[in-house]
Amino acid sequence: MLSRLGALSARAKLNGSRRGPAPDDASQTKPPFLARPFEAGMTGWIVVFGGFLVELIGAAVTSRMSIAVSLPVLVIPIVIAYGFAVAQWRQVRASGAEPANWWHLAGVVAALILWSLFPTVPNGLSSASSAPAACSSLAIPSASFPDCLHRASLAFDYHTITWWSAAGLIVVGALLARRSRIAAWAAIPTAIAGCALAASFLQQILNHFSVT
Repeated sequence: MLSRLGALSARAKLNGSRRGPAPDDASQTKPPFLARPFEAGMTGWIVVFGGFLVELIGAAVTSRMSIAVSLPVLVIPIVIAYGFAVAQWRQVRASGAEPANWWHLAGVVAALILWSLFPTVPNGLSSASSAPAACSSLAIPSASFPDCLHRASLAFDYHTITWWSAAGLIVVGALLARRSRIAAWAAIPTAIAGCALAASFLQQILNHFSVT
């Protein structure tokens, strides 16, 4: 009798192991990495603060360099930050973790203020608001004026597109902020990158005509 009960018990354990973990074990499964409060907070701090420092230093160092140098320096940190932001949004959404507090939108507000105040025009073109005005303000030969007008028109177009694209990314950060704290605060380095890159496009006019 006892041997028969032992055989039944062993068979029940075997069947249970085949069915997988019990419901209680499944409920104790850890959430994804970026959905855990401590891990997500540390990762967000490193990504956002690191990006902020890189953008500030990069904007200062590349302010007079060619666009081939300033573009990757200013854009790559933002791509990394928003990559983490989207990953966090997906992990929080999939795991059903508690959404972030609304006060994280303070990062978006700070980014919009910074975006509107950060200089986007080099000192040499501070009085110019259009391509003809920019070329007229430069001491260049009249024969070079058509070339200057062409280059300046492109530079002002890229300047405008870049500046407003930064605003668009800031809005995207606001839309993701409920499930991604990283997105809310990554808007700050995004504002710096957008303004610095917009200024870099206009700086190319001064670089080409060797205006210091």
